[in-house]
Amino acid sequence: MSEVITLQDAPLRARDAFQSDLFARFIEYTDVNKTTMKGYISCLHAFIQWMRDNGITQPQREDIKAYKAYLEAHDFKAGTRAQYLRAVRCFFKWTASENLYPNVADNIKLKGVYSKNHKKDALAREDVPVIAETINRDTETGKRLYAIYMLCITCGLRTVEVSRANIEDIKTKGGKTYLWVYGKGHKEADTPVLLVPEVKEALQEYLDSRKDKYTGKSPLFISTSNRPGHDEHGNITHRIAPTTISQMIKKALVNAGFDSNRITAHSLRHTSGTGAYKATHSLFEAQQHQRHASPETTEIYIHEEARDERNTEQQVYNYYFRQNEQENPATEAIQIIKNLPPVKLEAALSMLRAMQTTA
Repeated sequence: MSEVITLQDAPLRARDAFQSDLFARFIEYTDVNKTTMKGYISCLHAFIQWMRDNGITQPQREDIKAYKAYLEAHDFKAGTRAQYLRAVRCFFKWTASENLYPNVADNIKLKGVYSKNHKKDALAREDVPVIAETINRDTETGKRLYAIYMLCITCGLRTVEVSRANIEDIKTKGGKTYLWVYGKGHKEADTPVLLVPEVKEALQEYLDSRKDKYTGKSPLFISTSNRPGHDEHGNITHRIAPTTISQMIKKALVNAGFDSNRITAHSLRHTSGTGAYKATHSLFEAQQHQRHASPETTEIYIHEEARDERNTEQQVYNYYFRQNEQENPATEAIQIIKNLPPVKLEAALSMLRAMQTTA
C-alpha cells in the first residue's frame, strides 16, 4: 500500500479571509516529489504552530518578519532556517497567484544564509591525483569508487546525482560522450555533463567488471550488498544510496590521509567548482559547470559562455591530472587571453604587437 502524505488541518482561531485549509490545499496543489513534499509539510506545520502560539489568524507582512526573526534567534542551522522560510514564501506566493490571500512574504529573506565561508573545504590541487592513486582498482568495488571519484572531481556531481544516474543516461552527441544528470530539484535527467576520455574509460572499466546483466534502465552504480533496496516507485533495485556513496568517499579520503570533518564527499564537488574557476578564470564558466542558478552560489565554492561550446570538464581534468602541461607559459598565456573581456583583449593584443615589433 503506497504511503499517503497529508497535512493535518491545524485550526486557527478565525476563518475569515485567511482560512486554515489553505495549507492543505497548497500541499494538494504542489507538484513536487515525495521528499520535497514531506519537507514542505514539516516546515508549514512549524509555521502553523508558531501562528497558533502567537494568536495570529490573519498573517501580515510584519508577522512574517517576526517569524523570520524567530528563526534567526533559535539554534537552527542556516540551511534549516532557509528551508523553513522558503516553504512559507512558496505558500504565500501560491495564495497570491490564486487570488486567495496577498503575498505577505514577498522578498523577505534571511540574513547570513549564504556565508562566504563554505562549511566544507576543497582539496588542494596537488592532492587530487594523489588521492586517485590511492584507490585500489583491482576489484569491482575499487573500480566503482575510482569511477565515482573521477566523475565527482571532473564533473562536479553531487552524491544524489551519482546515485540517480542510469546507464542509459550516458549518450554520445557530435563525437562527444555526455552523462545526462538528474539534478537537484529536477524531475528527470535533463542536464548533460561532458565525460572526458579518462572518466569515460573509468566508467567503462567499472561496467566491464560488473557481474549483473544490466540494461539501459539499470543504475549506473549498484550496491554489492545482498540486500536490494527500493526506488521511489517501489521497484526492487540494487542502486547504491547517496549515504553509501558519501561513506565510501569519506573512507577513501581518510585512507589517503585526509581525516578532517571539513573534508567529506561534498568536498569533491567543491573541489570541482574551485578547479573550474581556476582553470578557466571565468565565474560564468564555473557557474555553468556547477549548474548553479545564481553566480552567488558559485562564489561560495570558488571563494573570490552554450553546452557544446563549453568544455570545463576537460579543463578541470587537465588542471588536476596534467599539471606539468599546464605550467607551460605559452599554454597559460593562451588560456588567460581566451578569457579576457573584449576591451582588455584589445589592450593585450596592442601590447603584444608592440612587443613583437621591438623584439
